[in-house]
Amino acid sequence: MVGAGLAGLACARTLADRGLSVTVFDKGRTPGGRATSRGGGGRWVAGGRVFDHGAQFFTARGEWLSSRLLAWEEEGVVARWSPRVAAAAASAGSRASSATAASPSEAWWVGVPRMGALAACLARGLDVRLEAPVSALARSGEVWSLTHGVAGAAAVHHADALVLAVPAAQCVALLERVSAEASVLREVASVVQTPCWAVMVSLRGGEPVGADVVEDREGVVAWAAREGSKPGRVVPPGEDMWTLHASTSWSEAHLEDSPESVRDVLTSAFVERHVRGAVTVVHAKAHRWRFARGSASSAPCGALFDASSALAVCGDWLESARVEGALASGVAAAARILGE
Repeated sequence: MVGAGLAGLACARTLADRGLSVTVFDKGRTPGGRATSRGGGGRWVAGGRVFDHGAQFFTARGEWLSSRLLAWEEEGVVARWSPRVAAAAASAGSRASSATAASPSEAWWVGVPRMGALAACLARGLDVRLEAPVSALARSGEVWSLTHGVAGAAAVHHADALVLAVPAAQCVALLERVSAEASVLREVASVVQTPCWAVMVSLRGGEPVGADVVEDREGVVAWAAREGSKPGRVVPPGEDMWTLHASTSWSEAHLEDSPESVRDVLTSAFVERHVRGAVTVVHAKAHRWRFARGSASSAPCGALFDASSALAVCGDWLESARVEGALASGVAAAARILGE
């Protein structure tokens, strides 16, 4: 398995529960992909500033996820989030006012005490090898070979079946060097995934924003969520912590800007448009999600699979651009491998 995001973990969890031996490789330091969290200053901080800088919440509409929510809630892995959600209403460039804030029309769920808790739960007991990027694939007969690790310390792992649970562009980079089934490679190559710049900011002072989530279709900041409104979060006294997501168009136009520049632009845009009174920026840091959203050219199919080479591909871009879409895609990939 290449990729320890939610799609990869759901696939690995399903296969392991059916008795298969699964090894998961990921270049990151923690499992979860975009459904993870980050601490202030780039460090995990127990009881300090922790931001869900990627996926903000999830809903459960399908049977697989819905059937597991109660057990996860009882275990303290997830909890319902009932934020006050408002849509900003004003022309871009001017101070926005928010419509009356209201609770979501369906249940929103988050990991506790951070979004990464869901990935940690799925990864429990699995052989997940972190900080182990896969740089090359090869296939000889019926065996896959994966070259993984950093330069100077690379190793080769052999497997009977391969699952790629990484962004489409990274799938293409790995598959175009091997004899992958043409239709699989063609479908993956057709996917265009768009970026999203995120900024984690903590403010002190000013008049509190009258909502926990602000959706803004006109401003540079398309989404803003108050971290302290989520269950299980700890916020330093006197601070107001927000995760900001730039609009897709702005993120695309400023994809290669420096994190410092993005940090300053998005923080200023949010404060000027949504916060009244003098504020002090206590902490602000930007993170670029290069592959935040995307969809395949065909209708949602769950996962791609080539039985002749025992190759599966999964990801939210094959199902829906939601947390549940990633999970459902991983489960679908597992079902293809199991022949179900």
